[in-house]
Amino acid sequence: MLGSRRRPTTPLRDRIEASIREGVGLSKQEWLLAAPLRPGDMDTLADAVIEWSRVRAGEMRRPHGIDQCALALACAHPGGAPLASTTFGVFRPIDLYADGGIPERVTAFLEGLSLPALNEPGEPIRFAAALFSWGDVARATLYADDE
Repeated sequence: MLGSRRRPTTPLRDRIEASIREGVGLSKQEWLLAAPLRPGDMDTLADAVIEWSRVRAGEMRRPHGIDQCALALACAHPGGAPLASTTFGVFRPIDLYADGGIPERVTAFLEGLSLPALNEPGEPIRFAAALFSWGDVARATLYADDE
């Protein structure tokens, strides 16, 4: 042990923060809907957001069972300030299939938007989703040496 050298290591917290800043674990998707929006458009969009979230969650890494994720949604006219946004906190991918889970909350958020307010300028509306995977971050930091 006296002759061995340990290479300096970056503290775990710093590695995790750097990983997050680099976008590890972050997936983004956008949908551009033409005005005027109709009530059925929100149901269709909710289905698309939920399906995209399920597909992405199925691709996430789950090292040693770490599978928590977070979802955020926002909408705006392209180039404009956000009109509405929400987050769904930290959850497990199974919540994307549970009754009363994330799908119902996504649908409630989108259906709760004021279509007259969204349609007022007559411009398209950009809806954006971001899904964050703690498992991907864990694999890139905690378990990076396991490979």
